[in-house]
Amino acid sequence: MKIQFIAVVFIIIMIPIITVTALYIRSEIDTITLQSKYNTKLSVATYDSVIAFQINTVNNRYSSVSDSKIRDIDAAVNTFFNSLGNSEALTRKSLQDYVPALVYTLYDGYYICSKYDNVYPENNGKPILDENELKSNDPNYGLKTYIYYSCRYIKGNSDFIVNYTLDNAINIYGKINGNYKTLSGYLINPDSVTDITYGKAPLSWKLKYNGIVIEKEILSEHIAFSDETSGDYEYLEHNGQKIYYDGVNNNYFYYNNYNKTYLINATLQEYLRARTSGGHLYSTSAFEFYYNAKKFSEKVSTLIGNISQDDAVDSQNHQINDFAVDTGTNPIFKASRSNDPLLSGSTFNENRMAAIRKSIETNLTAAIANYNLFSSNTYEFRMPKLSEIDWGKITNNVSVMTFLQGIPIGHKYYNNYCVITNNNNEEVVKKENIYIVTRDSNGNREYHLAGCPHLMQTNLPSENITIVGAYANTSFIRQTVRISEGDYRYFYPQNLGNDKNITSCYYCIVNAANTYDIDQVITGKIIGKDSNWQDEQITDDRVRNLNTIRAVYLKALARERYDLYQSNVDAFNN
Repeated sequence: MKIQFIAVVFIIIMIPIITVTALYIRSEIDTITLQSKYNTKLSVATYDSVIAFQINTVNNRYSSVSDSKIRDIDAAVNTFFNSLGNSEALTRKSLQDYVPALVYTLYDGYYICSKYDNVYPENNGKPILDENELKSNDPNYGLKTYIYYSCRYIKGNSDFIVNYTLDNAINIYGKINGNYKTLSGYLINPDSVTDITYGKAPLSWKLKYNGIVIEKEILSEHIAFSDETSGDYEYLEHNGQKIYYDGVNNNYFYYNNYNKTYLINATLQEYLRARTSGGHLYSTSAFEFYYNAKKFSEKVSTLIGNISQDDAVDSQNHQINDFAVDTGTNPIFKASRSNDPLLSGSTFNENRMAAIRKSIETNLTAAIANYNLFSSNTYEFRMPKLSEIDWGKITNNVSVMTFLQGIPIGHKYYNNYCVITNNNNEEVVKKENIYIVTRDSNGNREYHLAGCPHLMQTNLPSENITIVGAYANTSFIRQTVRISEGDYRYFYPQNLGNDKNITSCYYCIVNAANTYDIDQVITGKIIGKDSNWQDEQITDDRVRNLNTIRAVYLKALARERYDLYQSNVDAFNN
């Protein structure tokens, strides 16, 4: 009887516990399921937004960036909300209550897309800042003012701002040694540029960069037209636009709306004639990059070579002590062999990334915090902690950051973010995004990463393979030509000389993780492991083509960055 009594008591006690536990487990499963669902939806929507921006920028590569950048980002924002709301049949307006911010990082700054209110309600002519009034004022949701990657420095009688970029270009403006200065350019180690030949004839310009001869070069692309014709044309870039040489008519044209627009500007014609010889049009952009960068870097070193991270201040003139990386008193802008801005581990590059991160963190935290003023949601929006890996992506790439918060999922709220980078765009030329082009004896062309181990060790003469040049990765993306409504043609700019598509290298493009580090290609020192797994420089046949690859790579990187359209360059260098 006692055992039966105990059993009954046990059942009476345990049934509620088991029931509650089962309900809790079911709730947790439902919560995890919903969380996984929203994670997937957020990632897909962010990816769709990146692809929309990529397609718009690449297919508008022959138009002015300033005319299309905001439009392209607006289209990417719309794509994000359309993708996020598709499966749930939710409108953009309803989704905006859970998306406190979207961030689009570009070459020299970023846009934050969030709620904002340009007009405050008034009482007797004075603005009312009451939170309830703000919430009822129907704020806008869209792109805020463009924010540059800027950092302010004060030392002695110098007080100036540096606008950083995703590469080694900087803009400087403010009071330097008591005088107002504005200047802009690419920062390199000026001692790397030697043996300069410079005069009135552009085709004679020549210099050496780290022992590599940099001079004029012929660039070619395949383009197709709306009349269903196509051809290979030599080109150069001028003021952000490609200009092609029509050898048959001995004239020059822009590629606009799938047609040729021949030049009539006499000054521009003179510029092009000075770079045309023997029926060929030559680009001098690589030379001009290193030549101008040397002069700029020497000037910067003289003016602000003593500036360090310790001189950085905030808007209240207080020293900034919370950068992600502390470089202390190391000079930032005095470029040298030990501080080469082209290399990832340089003091300049560490400060560039730290300044970009600090700017985004500060403004994004404020945007998300201010979102609570406009939100009727009881959830408190706040800036999440981003991983170091994600910050590495953001500070080195055109990217999209999306935030989704405040959606009830079981007994808690959903709160997550997503970062996806966009490497195929007309905004920035990354060091890793220069492809080396080879051609075999049959005219077949293949493109490789600069650190391709297969290309590095291939016996090119015995394989009848020639390295013919190098271009940015966007030159290998399929382009579209509209013939008529619903009728389109496609072409690849680097599909030259035959009807076969240029192909990617299996060993590096498909398996990019197996490539040599790009900084090692730049310095000409490939590091491997010896028999004891210690680092050692590789000097055998595994890197037999290093010098050839390095030569075309350094020329292409300089040319592509010099030709990169920068909307604010002309406003500087005074």
